[in-house]
This record gives sequence, C-alpha cells and structure tokens, in this order.
Amino acid sequence: MELKDKGQWRTFLASAMDSAPTVTPARAIRPVSTDEYRQALQSLAPVITEKQRRMLIGHAQAPGHAMTMSELAALVGFPGYSAANLQYGLLAGKLADALGVPRPSFLVYVLASFDDDPGTSHSRALMYPELVEALQQLGWTESEPMHRNEGSTTDVGGDSLTIQQLMMTLEGQGFTRPVQSGLKVLRMEHPLLTQPLFIKQSTSAQARPKTPLVLHPDYESQLPELLAISGVERSDGRYYHNSNLRGFPKRRNGGATDIAYGLDLGFRHVAALEQLLVHLLGKASDTATQEPSHTNVLLPNDFGLQDQAVTDTERDALIKARIGQSGYRDDLLAYWGGCAVTDCSVPELLRASHIKPWRAASPAERLDPFNGLLLTPNLDLAFDQGLISFDDQGQILIGEDLDPDSARALNITPELRLRQIESRHRAYLAWHREHLFRK
Repeated sequence: MELKDKGQWRTFLASAMDSAPTVTPARAIRPVSTDEYRQALQSLAPVITEKQRRMLIGHAQAPGHAMTMSELAALVGFPGYSAANLQYGLLAGKLADALGVPRPSFLVYVLASFDDDPGTSHSRALMYPELVEALQQLGWTESEPMHRNEGSTTDVGGDSLTIQQLMMTLEGQGFTRPVQSGLKVLRMEHPLLTQPLFIKQSTSAQARPKTPLVLHPDYESQLPELLAISGVERSDGRYYHNSNLRGFPKRRNGGATDIAYGLDLGFRHVAALEQLLVHLLGKASDTATQEPSHTNVLLPNDFGLQDQAVTDTERDALIKARIGQSGYRDDLLAYWGGCAVTDCSVPELLRASHIKPWRAASPAERLDPFNGLLLTPNLDLAFDQGLISFDDQGQILIGEDLDPDSARALNITPELRLRQIESRHRAYLAWHREHLFRK
C-alpha cells in the first residue's frame, strides 16, 4: 500500500487506531501518580481547548471509563474518529510534556490503555484510574457541564492568561484588530458589539498581567454578573485610565486634564474568558434581536443576510459561525489536521480563514468547510490581503505587492503548496484569484 502524502498517512493511522487488535493494557510510559496528573492538568488548563476538555471529561464519566475513538468523536460533534484521534493526541502530547515523560508511539497512551470491547470487538480506550481520580479531585468530572456554552462555574485554577492566549481566544470568537491601534493598548472589535475592547500591551506575548482586558464603562452595570463567572477577576482600582482608549469616555483622575477610562478584568483560565465573551455577545445579540412579535429579526447589518433567503436554522448557524461559536473551525481542524500548507499542528497557532470572504459568500458558502483554509497567522494575513493565492493544483502564487525580502522574512517561498486539494476547493480558489489576488 503506497501512501503519497501526510493526509493519507493520517487517515490510515486513524483507521488503524480505531480498529486495532487487542493491545496489552500495559502502559507505554512510566507509571504516573494522581498528584502528577492533577498538577499537569492544572498547568495546562488555560491551553486545553473546549472539545479536548469535553472529550477528557466525557471519557472519565463513561461507564468503566472506556470509550472508542468513534464514541469520543460523537460526544463532541466531530465528523469522524480521525478528528478525535488528532485532538485527543494533541492533548496527550501536551500532557506528556507537562509530566516530563517520553512521548509514546501512540500519544493517547498517556491518557489510557486499550482493549477490545467484548460486545462489539471495537478497540476502546480505558482511561487510567490515576487520571480519573485526578479529574475528580480537580472537580472537573463532578461539577463541569459537558457543554461550556451552557455555563461553567467550575474554577479550573492556574495563573492569569498570557497576552497571547487572550489575543487568540478573542480572535477565535470573531474579534478583529483594526489596522490602526494604540501602542499601549490593542483595540479589538466585534460586529455584534457597538464598543471595542482593549488589551493592555506588553513587551512579551507571554506576559501575564493581572487584569489585561479593558471594557467600556457602559458594562459597569453588568459587573456583578461578570464577576460571578468563576475565574474572572477585578483590578484593585475602580477604573483603568489610559489616553489610548480611543472612543471611551473621559474623567478627571488627579491630573490637569480628563483621561479616557475603562473597566479592566483578568482571567485565571481560558474558560472564564470564553464564558465572559459568550455573556457579552449573547447580551448584544438579545438586544439587537428584540422585537414585539415573532418576525425575521435582523442583527446589525445581519451579516449581509438581508437580501438572501435563509431558514431560521440556517440563520442561527450563520450567526454562530460569525461570532465564533460554531464547529466551523473544528471542521477545518478535522479535515486539515494542521496548517493547510506547513507542518504546524498547534491549534492555538492556526487560524480558520474563508477562501471566498464572508462578505462575498452565500449562506451555504459561509458554512462550507471547502471554502476554508487552516493557516498559520503569517499565511492567513497574506492570503486575506490578497498577497498570496493558490492555483488549481494547490501551488502558492505570490503577488507582485509582496516583495522578495518581505516574503522571505515571512517564510513565504515559491515552493509552498497546499498539502491536499479537492475539486470542491477549486471554485473558491478561482474566485480568490480573480477578485482578491494582487497579481
């Protein structure tokens, strides 16, 4: 059997993993204690994705702590077991590094051993009892809801988020940074919010300021609800003052002139930030859609849906996709398994990008995974700006506006190409070349 590319290898290995013969349930790593698992999970809490976390918790809560990869995939809505293998493996790899153990051939051995289900003969993963106990001690398996967007009050511990984690979480929820932004703070905007958010700048993306996110003072009335979210913290002072908070109101703060101010908050883990964003965006959506009768209500600009006929179900899916609450990114992660061009497979460093942009796409095109690429930030921005594109064979095209020196600085070379391509990608790529690519 000849496997020509990494995508075929990944599919083959995932299939083999899900239908593997009985595996001796001896660990492929050194024994790990409950305390070690607990400490490692606490340190990783800010970088564990929602679906990785749900797989981990669902696995621990399953009868006998045993599940097949297909069952884990169904648990979180992945299209197939290959996506579960990939995401569970990424989590296991992080855990191995945090534990200081060698990475086994099958990364999931860090989490579980394997046997065959007596009822179905399917290979299933048996979570190690020490890991189950660690999850119970942390409270993750006792009080954590299976779906975070239903509201989580469990404090998973950990230090404050880094600036990088904050930025990536906001971008994952649909926030964008305007071309012009302050030097001391970063302005972040969202189509559902009438006011921007600001992030306090730092010389290091790994810095962990106590309260890095600044909200408009209009949110002061909502502070009791926001601070009720476990893991959300408030600064010692009532307000944060900075002249770069453009558009925010001003007040006198002991100086000779008035200065812009806002409410600064901090987060002990990603779950707290995500829940706060769900609250803010949900409030904005509710306000925008309030009508006295049951009609086809529109959000601000309704994301360009006014002139297009869509069902209520399609419209809800589109709105969720636009604010970053759908499985669109997960679909791209499952399909590509990493960056569509490079070997990068760290989800936090990958961006889900539409080939035919949201503003130009039909409702169906906006939800079509084949209208999407998973790219590293440098490639994503260059592609979005039309500085690069791809031909029908997936070969990169570099526009004249991207000079050779800049291209080399961004590691963009003529040898790059899409790792795989299907006919359903080509119509979108053709649109991109015709309308966006700067030839």
